[in-house]
Amino acid sequence: MLKRFGLVILLSAIGGILGLMASIAFIWDWFGASWQQIEAVPEPVASLISIERDQLWVESESGILYKYNDAENCRTDCWMTVKSLPDPVWYDNPNPAEIKDTTCSPTLPLFNVEERIEQCHVEMWVSRNYVFTLRQNGSVYFWQSDIFGEWLVVELFFGLCGGCFFIFLPSMLFILLPEIFRRIIKWVRAG
Repeated sequence: MLKRFGLVILLSAIGGILGLMASIAFIWDWFGASWQQIEAVPEPVASLISIERDQLWVESESGILYKYNDAENCRTDCWMTVKSLPDPVWYDNPNPAEIKDTTCSPTLPLFNVEERIEQCHVEMWVSRNYVFTLRQNGSVYFWQSDIFGEWLVVELFFGLCGGCFFIFLPSMLFILLPEIFRRIIKWVRAG
């Protein structure tokens, strides 16, 4: 009986860890965001040059600069040639968002990536990730996610408790209860 009880506790701990991992993936927006392939560049890309939110500047192998506008919504004719990179954008907001050249949270895995350029905009209630990747086959992918941090501890707590509960309940039903019923029946027959 003690071994069965230990197994239930072990399975519940594993469930808690799995629930915690699922809540972390939820916080990082892995369930809501996905990689999307954007329209092909008119020429083969030599390198990714710059990023500003969902806009991308690339240099082709022939040295021409291209700009991609509005990766979230544009579907056709999104690339345009430009002469140079724009000056940095200055916002009128007295409390500007912090802009980082890395993501605020890890991105979903994507394989065969040759080059990657990313940006994180930290705002008051949300951090927004913008990532463009150039894959080895020459295709360009975009990933955008929003990370809301105000309920972070609550989400982690519910993930941990939910994972424990959803593993504890079935393990109780299939591991401990049959043993308890067997002992009760044995006690009733003996008594």
